[in-house]
Amino acid sequence: MAETYNLKNLQPGDRLVLPKSNLGFVQHHAIYIGNDAYGNRQYIENYIGKGVQKVDENYLFRDGYHLTRVEPFTGNNFQRRLAVNRAIALIGTQYDLVNFNCEHYANAVQYNKPFSNQVGNGILATLLLAIIGIGFSK
Repeated sequence: MAETYNLKNLQPGDRLVLPKSNLGFVQHHAIYIGNDAYGNRQYIENYIGKGVQKVDENYLFRDGYHLTRVEPFTGNNFQRRLAVNRAIALIGTQYDLVNFNCEHYANAVQYNKPFSNQVGNGILATLLLAIIGIGFSK
């Protein structure tokens, strides 16, 4: 059974992780930054072809409401405000699959360090497949 999340409990700086495909191997990361003047939840994501951009909830869940998990921001209120400031300051940064994808962005916001476990795992899997392929070719 899928876990449900109450988005009303989000705090600025929290990360939403959404599946990019039905299989869920690749995940999309976005940061909640708070509500706009009308009470609508606002997010910032780094999206291929668009870069870092502010989006509303309808746009974020444009492929249907699916969440893999919510990763709450773990710092204090001052650190949370700094994280949201980092999120906003990165708007306009270009997307780069290997060097600055959506996971790099979310980690840069939450931990002040851009990194992507998905990229690392993808490189490792590619190397493993290459080694196995070389082994079978002999």
